[in-house]
Order: sequence, then C-alpha cells, then structure tokens
Amino acid sequence: MYPSGSWRGYWDQPAFGRQPMNDLVLRFAGGVVEGEGRDFVGRFTFDGSYDDRGNVVMVKQYLGKHRVLYRDGYDGEGTLFGTWSIGDRFSGPFALSAVRPTAAPDAPIRDIS
Repeated sequence: MYPSGSWRGYWDQPAFGRQPMNDLVLRFAGGVVEGEGRDFVGRFTFDGSYDDRGNVVMVKQYLGKHRVLYRDGYDGEGTLFGTWSIGDRFSGPFALSAVRPTAAPDAPIRDIS
C-alpha cells in the first residue's frame, strides 16, 4: 500500500509555522511502519502501525526529548494527511508523501503500444 523509502513532509503549529521534515525515510511491512528523519527540533524515529484501509498511527520520538503522536486518514492516493499531538495541549496538521523517482529530462520516450 505504501512504498518504503524516501518521503517528504511537514508538520504545522501556529507558534512555529510549517516545519519540513528532512532526510525522512519510512519502511512499511506487515502492518508495521518505522523510520527516521530530522527537523528543527532534532533527530527523530517513527514507530507505528498501519491497517489494510491505509490508516496509520505512529509515534515520533525525538532522540533524548519528547514524543509526538501522529494519526492520519488515507487520502486514496498515497499521501498521509492527519493530526499530530503532544498530549491534550498541543496539536496540528501534518502531511507526508513518498518521493517518487522521476525520469531524467533527456530520457528517451518509451513506446507502450
């Protein structure tokens, strides 16, 4: 359902605005998701699960710092849109999308007929 590999994404919070996640890698297998990346708060890991309907629940653990819960609803096209939260006090939207390989600008056009 979801590809393992490089992803891009952001989380948003009024005090900080939209914050990109860098060097983001997610791995999906057998209902388990794990990964790692970094943002302006620091390095983090992701651990969680996904179901056959595409719903994902993950915990983002900042190394040596706090945890953040991520919950999403599947958009049907592979992007994870949802809400992150830290307890009942802080929350906001997030989005994650797989980085899809693209053809080089000078790659030959393939005939598919």
